[in-house]
Amino acid sequence: MKIFIRLLLTFLSLSFICQLYSCSDRGEVEDTSDSSDKTPSEYLQLLKLHDSCCNKQNDSIVFIETWTWKYRNPISFFYVSNKYYLQLYKMDTAFNYPLKNAIKESFSNAHAWTYTPYVIDDRTKMELLYKETKPLKPKNVYLDLFGDSTQVIRKNDTIAYYYSKCVNFSIKLDPQKPMDIYGESHSERKSEMPLEIMFLKRNHNLYLLLLSAKDDGSKIKPGTLSNLLFR
Repeated sequence: MKIFIRLLLTFLSLSFICQLYSCSDRGEVEDTSDSSDKTPSEYLQLLKLHDSCCNKQNDSIVFIETWTWKYRNPISFFYVSNKYYLQLYKMDTAFNYPLKNAIKESFSNAHAWTYTPYVIDDRTKMELLYKETKPLKPKNVYLDLFGDSTQVIRKNDTIAYYYSKCVNFSIKLDPQKPMDIYGESHSERKSEMPLEIMFLKRNHNLYLLLLSAKDDGSKIKPGTLSNLLFR
């Protein structure tokens, strides 16, 4: 009997600790995503594209779809030059911090999973997961990017720009919370996929641009996304 009571008390203690710490993320507000065939006008303006573009297969940039959410801003997806896969997402509408200090990058392979629902984008071999709960209001952004030839291309108050032959990466808005965005190479030919990540601050809006290879055979040179955006 004493052993049973001792085991019961241990179980209750562990359950209480779980509620306080590791299980607390389950209380986050759930979000829902849907698909739209429209690109937000500000995304087109950022890419210097007109409203009627991107709908023909022979266009240099071909629009695929936009994910819309209740709490998260839209995420739009494009194919570029039939070689690249571009994702564009406005992370925040009132970001007043210089990116030179606000983007905290590390280059490790130590991504710790905490239970939370994700929606998966698996159009390419660089699989992307977006957390399907209400995102936090960012003050700092924690990027962990792991892979060969990883480099910081440019970093100042308005841009933070990275290249990697990426094995995996994660983006957190709080180091103690689950990953908001996670990407991982699923290539059968090699363990990595070329990837460029750009955080861009424009008029107090914080944008995230991800440029990955459309397939295993496509290569990306450092600076490809910058040439596309600032052409």
